[in-house]
Amino acid sequence: MDKEQPDPKRIYASIAVAFGWLLFLALWLFYYAMSFSILQNIGIFLVSLVVAGVLLILLWLPWALKHSG
Repeated sequence: MDKEQPDPKRIYASIAVAFGWLLFLALWLFYYAMSFSILQNIGIFLVSLVVAGVLLILLWLPWALKHSG
């Protein structure tokens, strides 16, 4: 298999996004979650998940398009 490996910066950035998302959730739950209802907290969780997903898509899409067939 002659496939090019991804740039290590992308891998480290993906790990940073994941840890940043987990840190955000931990801080949110510790400091702010009690001020909001369960539905609002679920909404914050979903929005933060979408933001993290969009960041990862924007990070990996150029590499994927470059190496797609």
